Amino acid sequence: MKVFEIGVAKTGTTSLGRAYEILGFKHKAEDPDLYLKFIENYDYEVLFEVIDKYDAFQDGPWHNKDVDYRVLDEKYPNSKFIILERDNYSWIRSNERFYSPKYHKDWRNWEYSFLIDERWVHDRENIINEKLDYKHSKYHEINTYFKNRPNDLLVMNICEGDGWEMLCPFLGTDIPDVPFPKLNVYGENDESN
Repeated sequence: MKVFEIGVAKTGTTSLGRAYEILGFKHKAEDPDLYLKFIENYDYEVLFEVIDKYDAFQDGPWHNKDVDYRVLDEKYPNSKFIILERDNYSWIRSNERFYSPKYHKDWRNWEYSFLIDERWVHDRENIINEKLDYKHSKYHEINTYFKNRPNDLLVMNICEGDGWEMLCPFLGTDIPDVPFPKLNVYGENDESN
């Protein structure tokens, strides 16, 4: 069984990754280099080679729009999938803080500068609408795909307090005697990723 987080960034993905570790899953977090290698030819074998070495996955490239979760579902039968929810207001604030050049002085010298989007400064309203439309459309599509397979998809909201009580039964693990991790939190109820 593989466990894939397939939602969107800035929804508690880092916390989920730490939860995987606490539960004993060998997990693979965000890997921008792997994503860049994948999109050179959209060769899923590049991803499969990495997936075969781990149990659980969160962040990109696993939830990027270019990686089709249906391909992962077909290749790895009996796997579990997770989407993380987050309220739109704090999700947009977190996206802006992470992807806007306004918050990164030397972003042009950053090796992953392709993540920065200048529209946050010059076309903020449109990028917000684009992000929200993408998130809602993607989540609707995922929920529709899994509608007859409720045991294969977990929707949880780490930012609102969902934790072990939802994750552990879904994964078939015991609830550990430690608090659910809350990482990269910037201000009350405003988790960065």
